[in-house]
Amino acid sequence: MVTPSTSIAPLILEKLAEGEKRSLALVVSIRRSLGRSAFLKGDLSAVVNSALRKLIAAKKVIEVDGVYSLAPVEAGAK
Repeated sequence: MVTPSTSIAPLILEKLAEGEKRSLALVVSIRRSLGRSAFLKGDLSAVVNSALRKLIAAKKVIEVDGVYSLAPVEAGAK
């Protein structure tokens, strides 16, 4: 099942590839990217925070003092 948080996860990763960001900056950036898209309605900040928690659990994103960034790629990982 596709949920809003999983459908915006690639967009979050794309925004974090541009540099580290705080949660509010991610919400604003994603809202601008989506424009007036009807695919996502409601509280975007809750959806972004949920997606961030899932990305952190998957070790794709790290959070330090409220600042999110992409997790470093391990040297041995292929």
